[in-house]
Amino acid sequence: MAVKTIWPITHSCGHHTERELSGRAADRRAGFAEWLAKQECSVNCTIPASLVTE
Repeated sequence: MAVKTIWPITHSCGHHTERELSGRAADRRAGFAEWLAKQECSVNCTIPASLVTE
């Protein structure tokens, strides 16, 4: 069974990103990903995510 190392992060602004967490212990990755989602977005989100089309 593969161990998940890339975690999706959804910030409160709606910005989505993925983060490589293989440097963290496997049992701490989910908690760290959750903590990251609560932090300020690392991207200057001047356009609401609801208006972004990719």
